[in-house]
Amino acid sequence: MNDAVAPKIYEIVKKAVNGDIENYEITVQGSNKKGEGYLGQIFFISLRDKTTGKQMSIVVKQAFPEQALREINRIRQIYFNEIYFYTEVWPKLFKFQERIPKENRFSNIAKCLATISEKNFERLALEDLKCEGFVMHDKKKIVEKEKFEFIFKLYGRFHAMSFAYKALHPEDFSELAERFYSINVNTFEKEGFVVFYKYVYEECLEGLQPGVDDAVIEKYRHYVDDGVKLSKECLVNGKYTAIIHGDCWSNNIMFKYDHSGKLTDVRFLDFQAVRLGSPVCDLSYCLYSGGTKEIFDDLDRLLQIYHDSLSENIRAFGCDPDELYPLKALKDDWKVYCQWGVSAGFLVWRGKLIYNDEALDLTDMTTEDGQNVQKFMDAKFDEKTFKERTRDIILHMYECNYLL
Repeated sequence: MNDAVAPKIYEIVKKAVNGDIENYEITVQGSNKKGEGYLGQIFFISLRDKTTGKQMSIVVKQAFPEQALREINRIRQIYFNEIYFYTEVWPKLFKFQERIPKENRFSNIAKCLATISEKNFERLALEDLKCEGFVMHDKKKIVEKEKFEFIFKLYGRFHAMSFAYKALHPEDFSELAERFYSINVNTFEKEGFVVFYKYVYEECLEGLQPGVDDAVIEKYRHYVDDGVKLSKECLVNGKYTAIIHGDCWSNNIMFKYDHSGKLTDVRFLDFQAVRLGSPVCDLSYCLYSGGTKEIFDDLDRLLQIYHDSLSENIRAFGCDPDELYPLKALKDDWKVYCQWGVSAGFLVWRGKLIYNDEALDLTDMTTEDGQNVQKFMDAKFDEKTFKERTRDIILHMYECNYLL
């Protein structure tokens, strides 16, 4: 770490250990690689108690300090959104769960140990889940069906808290929800983003096979011009809303396995995009940014897994799931809000498959001119796999009559 950053890191580490830092030996084990921490820097901190030898590991997220980058990407507002979730929203939801059995409670997020909202140096200190045996999924590989089953069940629990809290404490819920900052609305205001979005939609069109996919091509073609509009419309909420994670691709989820390789636990990371929205935005984003057509074809079963979990936990709060979010409403919502997951799937796969030596992040986006957008367009990536993944999404959408 350079001298300008190091004191800020130590400041939040001190807060995370409740001020008793003098007795610790502190080591910075490393930081995130380019292309992984798009909205800031990630530092992995190791602490050793000089007296007892006890070890402690912390992950520190710090916002980018560069002014041009911060202004273009609304960095302060985005970090505030995550800090707000951890300091005000999550404590209320967590306490709300005290009324239900322990086996129904949702606690599958990385614990936040401290936050600092200082301008230009917004920071969060989080537990290092690697020390508990959690690992990342290889982002370039598909997410297996068993993981989707596990994730959909947990999202059922997470969303159930919102539905129940909204039903039992409507005014308080409304006050909580209205203070979220929508990173997505800000994104759609950027001309460069819209240009890049359309470019990716067109790349997906090129992945379809003339002579084989002619009917699909005809149905999908207008997405090159209209896809951004269809995605943006998903930000307009319908009748059934919950507090949603907002950025649920595989790099924001960690997994734990037993000695036999069986998945036993999951943790969700990164709540910078948390907002009020349709649960389908979370589910479709997760599914289409990581799966294949074989998995998509099992959508009804995945939705049943999600809804069974949602219903069980809504009932635990003493509410009626058929009133708060019936299965039919979920399936009807999918036809509308899955457009969000489709666009996210296209962009996420495009980003995941960029070759390592071509990696880009927001430090490459310090102005809003076309030159910066062109950097992302020109970055070399695994085009063959990208076409396979996005073709799977489009074929699934066509066969299910989800292409609008």
